[in-house]
Amino acid sequence: MRCFPSRLFSILRKGKALSSFEFPGEYYEIMRGDFRDLAAETEFLSSLAPAGGRVLDLGCGTGTNLRELGARGFSCLGADQSACFIEYARGRGGEGVEYVHGRAEDFVTDDRFDLVYSLFMTLNYLPRAELRGVLRKVRGLLRPGGHVVLEFGHLLNFVEGFQQHTVGHHRGDDGVLITRLARQAINPHAANWRNEETLLVRDREGRVSLYDNFFDQAVLTGPEVRDLLDDAGLRTVAEYGGFRKEPAPFHGRGPLVIVATAKDGDSE
Repeated sequence: MRCFPSRLFSILRKGKALSSFEFPGEYYEIMRGDFRDLAAETEFLSSLAPAGGRVLDLGCGTGTNLRELGARGFSCLGADQSACFIEYARGRGGEGVEYVHGRAEDFVTDDRFDLVYSLFMTLNYLPRAELRGVLRKVRGLLRPGGHVVLEFGHLLNFVEGFQQHTVGHHRGDDGVLITRLARQAINPHAANWRNEETLLVRDREGRVSLYDNFFDQAVLTGPEVRDLLDDAGLRTVAEYGGFRKEPAPFHGRGPLVIVATAKDGDSE
């Protein structure tokens, strides 16, 4: 498929736009590389599943993490709502990696997994009303002894990181230049951050294209997510401030990474 400006692919639910990530996956990969530590993520996730284990990535994007895990011998499945990202991920291949196009809320499978994870604040993109059901579904997808990893942005991430307008530049190794123009708007009554982005891309041949992207993020707190996990039959076993297993900072800034497993006596 051809990835047109993303507002043409807006996903509507109950009349409200939630998110769109319909732009070429290669451009997402470039931007992701500027924000993430892939080596640390791979080591962290690998340590939580047995050799050759079955892994599910909910909100897999362009499959970056799954390709690394597949190369280490894990059997991997990824799901993402972006048709463009899934198309790119399938094109990149990867040993032992499969992909499904669809939202986390709608994902259904009879399979079971040693590790289910959701990174890069995918949890925040879910409608707040859907969180409880998604986490209960995740609990049902675990094999005995399996783990869940959730990385999410919480209150102070948004408060301290808020800038009404930002401009960023991202460069690919082959001459691609992405200029990201972003605007943030706040709905305090709904605890929601709306991010509207325009991506100006100069490709390797010097052609310029424009993509219109947006996403809503629910402002979550640590206690809220812990309570949701508990309600879903999951027990928090570790919390970190990053994928190098840094302690979660006492002041609450930065992302929070929670590792959970099924409660004792509640495994399938």
